[in-house]
Amino acid sequence: MILHDITYEWDGKSKAGEKPISWWPGSYRVRIVKLGDNTKEMSYLFPVAVIFKSNKITVTLNTSLKNYIDNFAKKISKTYDLEIDKTLWVELSDEIRVAQLNPDRKLSDETLYTISWRPARPNELSMIDPYIKDF
Repeated sequence: MILHDITYEWDGKSKAGEKPISWWPGSYRVRIVKLGDNTKEMSYLFPVAVIFKSNKITVTLNTSLKNYIDNFAKKISKTYDLEIDKTLWVELSDEIRVAQLNPDRKLSDETLYTISWRPARPNELSMIDPYIKDF
């Protein structure tokens, strides 16, 4: 089930002391989908997926999230009340790649994450396939 289907843009500037996603502007199409509900019989490792693809509207809005996925995930998670480490972060580009963010350590009020990128697995592809056909 699609929960949100938005265009997410940032200008690369700091506002009210918040760190921007990246220091360069960017624009992504973002679709947040619910993959399943936990029941007594079955529990999902990733009940929610955030699927995103660069809009590449202009050269200046062509920032890749590969190196900024933690900042992006923090903003999206805060805005849409998601658990970063229980969300499947899926980037659509030349290939479909998945980022997993695992809490590593906490410094004062900020959590640092260990990030690993990998190709999407066949079972993940079958789960997200209905949501990426018209992306």
